[in-house]
Amino acid sequence: MGKDRFSKNTTLSAAGLKLVTFAIFLALSAAVSGQTPRKLSVSKLSEPPKQLKKLLKAGRVTFEVGPRSGSADPRIIGETRYEVSYRYKSQAKWSLSQDAKGARVLVINVVFNRIQWNPKHVIWLRDEPELDVFWSNSVLLHEFDHLRISTDPRIARRFAELLTQRRVIRHTLQAGEFAGRELTDRLVEKEAHAVFEEVTDLIAIRYRELDRETLHGRQPVPRSSELYDLLRSDAVPESQGGSRDASGNP
Repeated sequence: MGKDRFSKNTTLSAAGLKLVTFAIFLALSAAVSGQTPRKLSVSKLSEPPKQLKKLLKAGRVTFEVGPRSGSADPRIIGETRYEVSYRYKSQAKWSLSQDAKGARVLVINVVFNRIQWNPKHVIWLRDEPELDVFWSNSVLLHEFDHLRISTDPRIARRFAELLTQRRVIRHTLQAGEFAGRELTDRLVEKEAHAVFEEVTDLIAIRYRELDRETLHGRQPVPRSSELYDLLRSDAVPESQGGSRDASGNP
């Protein structure tokens, strides 16, 4: 059986939203209805400490303050939401072969490069801190610990490492499927998205671990915790326009 081959370069992008309630709870707080949080401009605040300023830039952080109508839990007084998009270039070659049962198998050899990992965050505070103590507010500082987790440069590197390891994709052709550019693109992106889900699931696990170990910010991170060194590290990624080349390319 002759082999069909196809080679291409492509630049693809995708986005996913991971919304988890990594929130601070306040017992006995009253529900407030009919209100919508308002955006709080960082430019109206005092200069943040140097380390927090780096985190704000790396995480592309925006703020919302004020009660929310229809909140799932009125005890929630702080929350961090994050969204991550990724981009890459790929070179793919495909060929057709047969498996032991005679089924046609599409074999794709792919190289991923120019991988980018682009996080952004929204920090919501139910009660707006006074301006003179904004950056030392305990609720906000807990949300910054969440931010430290999802802006850890090892996250971007991990995504790039896992993606570049996906060098060969094998797909048994189903009835009505045809080998070609369209199917190759779809399978390459499916592989990339599977890696994306794996990495963002890890972030969500770490977020929940932080809330569990600190009782949603009511106590310090235990020194015995795996998160302790990460959260006390000064290794904050420098952001270039909100995106980060995770593959190590200039």
